[in-house]
Amino acid sequence: MASKYETIKQDIIKKIESGEFSAGEKIYSEGDLKKIYSVSNTTVVKALNDLVNEGYLIRRQGEGTFVRKNLKHRKVFFSEQLSLSNDTKKKSVEKTITLNFGQVKDKFIAQQLGDKTGQRSLVKISQIALTNGRPWKIQNRYLFRDKLAKDSLERWVNGASLSEELGLVGHMSNLPMSMEVRTILLREGMEELEPLKLIEKRFGEEESYSLFDIRRLISGKDGVPIEYSRSFIHPDFYQIEIVGE
Repeated sequence: MASKYETIKQDIIKKIESGEFSAGEKIYSEGDLKKIYSVSNTTVVKALNDLVNEGYLIRRQGEGTFVRKNLKHRKVFFSEQLSLSNDTKKKSVEKTITLNFGQVKDKFIAQQLGDKTGQRSLVKISQIALTNGRPWKIQNRYLFRDKLAKDSLERWVNGASLSEELGLVGHMSNLPMSMEVRTILLREGMEELEPLKLIEKRFGEEESYSLFDIRRLISGKDGVPIEYSRSFIHPDFYQIEIVGE
């Protein structure tokens, strides 16, 4: 039997997902919930705070608790646009530099790729995208070493298609993917900027950069994870468009 705390949470979630509580609408007060469920104020506050942290609700001091106006649990159409040059009159020269960091250990990434123990060895490839000599993206790509044939890694580093090296039908961009977009502040000298340091480049003249931090997990059509990547992208060269149904 569910606890009163869980019952409150699930009841509110059901009302949000059914549309009984719409985006931006004020829901029950703490006093209302105490009377409806015959519980203490502590139980009510714990349930509401959990729903705030999970993205369902927002609390405004002196006003009450409201359904958050966001896209959580809604089907959306998502598109990315890479703005490769801010000067449309100038011809863009694109270049990608690939760095092979060899085999690495990363428990979190290995688990994302399906290894419950997180102990399997990974291959890490860093690809730096430049426009007219200016770096705008670092993409760190990870997959299990045993996914690749003996000579595939070298061919990949030298510009071969990873899709072909993995024997996939079609491009990896057409495969199922989960994606998380954040922002991050990185300072010169931090580990995340090491690939730029190795090629003696910087994102700019500043000592710190506010960048998009994009994490992707690509899976096969059978649902088995293939590749995990984490990219740092300068905001001058990237934008996303999200349209909800």
